[in-house]
Amino acid sequence: MDETNELLEYIYEDCEMATITLTKLLEELQGKDNKIKKVVEDILKEYEKYLKESKKILKEHKIKPKKVSFMAKMGAKEGIHLNVKKDNSDSKISDIVIQGLVMGIVNITKKIDSFEKDVNKDIVNLAKKLLAFQEKSVDVLKEYL
Repeated sequence: MDETNELLEYIYEDCEMATITLTKLLEELQGKDNKIKKVVEDILKEYEKYLKESKKILKEHKIKPKKVSFMAKMGAKEGIHLNVKKDNSDSKISDIVIQGLVMGIVNITKKIDSFEKDVNKDIVNLAKKLLAFQEKSVDVLKEYL
């Protein structure tokens, strides 16, 4: 697989996992009086945009995106459920989301650094936009720690 496809597939997989976990998090917060919910909803909407855009580009390149594994989905959903059940404070929710974002930041930064010279510039720009969004989201969430 060439580097462009690998970077594009990573963007798709990262955004898919983020949408799955943030959707589950918002489900867990339903009926609770958390001020952070709007911020999480905004982050989810942005991830959904990146997911849609990366899926469109994958389709244009005739690449069928890999789905996040059932085990990864279940593990993430169960982790969210247990964490929110134990502590659903805005501080804890912020901490959970920041941890996920930081993993994404580290991984996308490595991918960009590895492939930047060899990858289609439009895909690199998409990756850099995703990275900037993730970094901005961390800054917004820090206010809730």
